[in-house]
Amino acid sequence: MAELLIWGDQHDPAFFDFFMEKQVMATFVRILKSSSKTTTVAVQLLQTLSIMIQNIRSEHAIYYLFSNEYINYLITFPFNFQNEELLAYYIIFLRTISMKLDRNTVSFFIKTNNEEVVSFPLYTEAIKFFHHEEGMVRIAVRTITLSVYRVDDESIRTFVTNPPIVDYFSDLIVFLRKQSHALDGLVTEVSKYPDSGQLRGRLEGAIAEIGDLLYYCNDIINSNVPALKSIMTKNIMNSLVLPLLLPSLRPVDECATTPSDERVSTLTSLYFLLRLLHIVHHKALVNSIGASLLRTDQAVALDHEQLQNSECFPHQLSEAETLGDEASESGAGTANSFEVSSSSRALDGRTMLLSYLLSNDDKLVMASLCLSVSFLHNEALDESLLDALGILPRRKRHKKLLLQQLIGGKSDKEVDRLFSPSLDRPRDDFMSDNWENHLGDDLLSGSTTLKHRSQMLEALLKLMCRRPPPYSEVLWQAGWLLRQLLPYHEHKISDTHMSLLNDVYTAAQQELSVELTDCWADIIPAVIAEEWKFCRKALDTPFLQKDASFVLMPSTQINTEENLPVTSSILVGERMLASVKTLMVLYQIRILLVGSTLTETPPLVELPEDMRGQHPIPSTKIGTELDISDDAMLCRVSFERGKERCVHLVVVLRGTTGSLLLIEDNSSDQRRGLIRGTAPLAGSDPRIDEKHATWLHLRIRSPHQPLADVGKRGLPKTSPRNKNLVDGRWVLAFEDAEACKHACLFIQNKLANLRDAVSLIVSAFLTKDSLQQ
Repeated sequence: MAELLIWGDQHDPAFFDFFMEKQVMATFVRILKSSSKTTTVAVQLLQTLSIMIQNIRSEHAIYYLFSNEYINYLITFPFNFQNEELLAYYIIFLRTISMKLDRNTVSFFIKTNNEEVVSFPLYTEAIKFFHHEEGMVRIAVRTITLSVYRVDDESIRTFVTNPPIVDYFSDLIVFLRKQSHALDGLVTEVSKYPDSGQLRGRLEGAIAEIGDLLYYCNDIINSNVPALKSIMTKNIMNSLVLPLLLPSLRPVDECATTPSDERVSTLTSLYFLLRLLHIVHHKALVNSIGASLLRTDQAVALDHEQLQNSECFPHQLSEAETLGDEASESGAGTANSFEVSSSSRALDGRTMLLSYLLSNDDKLVMASLCLSVSFLHNEALDESLLDALGILPRRKRHKKLLLQQLIGGKSDKEVDRLFSPSLDRPRDDFMSDNWENHLGDDLLSGSTTLKHRSQMLEALLKLMCRRPPPYSEVLWQAGWLLRQLLPYHEHKISDTHMSLLNDVYTAAQQELSVELTDCWADIIPAVIAEEWKFCRKALDTPFLQKDASFVLMPSTQINTEENLPVTSSILVGERMLASVKTLMVLYQIRILLVGSTLTETPPLVELPEDMRGQHPIPSTKIGTELDISDDAMLCRVSFERGKERCVHLVVVLRGTTGSLLLIEDNSSDQRRGLIRGTAPLAGSDPRIDEKHATWLHLRIRSPHQPLADVGKRGLPKTSPRNKNLVDGRWVLAFEDAEACKHACLFIQNKLANLRDAVSLIVSAFLTKDSLQQ
């Protein structure tokens, strides 16, 4: 019947009219009633109706299907939702209907009394499932509600924004808050068992769910219902930001008496806030969050209590404003210190964010940096708030300073009103656009903003100079932010700060010099060339991933106790890669801070002709037949237990590419042979056995090159497939001790030549005067 109805709608209206005359919808309802205990019939009916509604095109046919209350009856029918299949088709049925909603069709689904909507089953039944355990059901409910909000009908808008239906939005934020606790629990659990794929999968699912919820909240705010902007802003602030996220920014030891359900970890709180700012660009909400970060805990607590009383808006806030301003003033003096004092309860969120920049936990550092970048990238945030937070970009601050000079004699607040028109708006409540009345003039004054800016610059410079250095991704983010805050005309920083950067750069040079003597020296120029590009881009564009979820994921470092000594080439490779990254970002940021520009490619020196080396061997692949050179060293090796072979050891070096070859004589021509084994020269670390003077030990580094990890983003983690890779070893037996010693010295000389070549290539990064002027 459904197929025939659809065919008639699209090809022959008279054919469709026949079914209308036969009251096909009434027949469907009768079938459902008579088979109410048979789930199969209900599933088929819902599927059939969904197909019909989705595919019927003519307005006349749609009106017929929606008329006579048949659809409303089906929507409110007491189905057995314990059956998952039935529930799935029911939700699809509701979603399909919602896609057909407009200001004309919506009248079929509502009941009115004196032109006021008193019943809207499609909406009220759908929102009952908004927190269902099945993700697809939750997604469908969000689609249905957004379709309702898009309907251009004032009576519908009034219905969804008035009690008791408006409680849906507060329930939604409460559900979001519960999800934040669930996420926090998973973060803690995964940190204990970082190798658990199941836990990581659950964590990734929780992160995705919170992202979906926040995007849904943003869609509600941007819907066609103006009242929802204020409703969502107040609910997010009242139920999430003020009572949970901001208090959770305090260190754990200061919140020992806080109930666990009123706190999440600082890392989760930072992630949630930066995600919120990354997704939502509603001025009232973004400015409220920014203003709340500037205020003391006492002021925030007061606002939260006031906001819980719906009658407090807007006429009962005058006393709260006064108390809030006093609290802000009382907390102003604490802003001089980056360290969070356990004895002070009046620290504002901005000061705590500064303290986390100097934490030894790179995840906290990165989350704090990402939050600052999220503020900068959110165009809805008032520029005066950016200035008060100490992160107003130099160009915008320069514009403000010019304005101050042009209108000399004006107060800071009057300048701010010209600089940020949003400050000159009619009074409203705290959770809309009137945030500046709750901060006090002192927090928006030029002297305070200059102090906050100086503190942020100082914190960023201390972070750049931290030893041991943070991860390169942290340095990238800090470097980009530092460049935004420098004075407009004066790209240079103070001599004192540059001296600190030079000192830390010298330490980074020393670390790279160590790597030049280790097992990955040969690929350092290639790593520098690749990292130069990534670093250059990162300092030009902030390293802020779409959801920054990497700050919550565990850093799966290799367990050095699992057959991996400190000298393991895998660990050395990770250390070398980190050293190069650190050196590149410090090198580039120093150039940028003195006003110079970066070249497209790194300043690597080209090797002179005499150091490039020309070896007659065309290929070093196993199985290649070649002539045995005069410098080949005869020895024995065992590839299998009890089976020794006579081979020739040949060392090949072309510039920075070196190989060890084991060549076996060709039975037909002893002057030629086949390559039976090959290994990199770098890292071979030749060593004569202490008990057997004719045995030479050679280390063979892991086949997984650090170059494969160049450009990977996020806090360092090692792929599980590499955890079982260990270094190999060759033991070569020579005819006598003299031959063995000769081979050892020969390889050591070649290694020295290789290191000299690499050192020359990267010499621009190792000289004391490496800063381009």
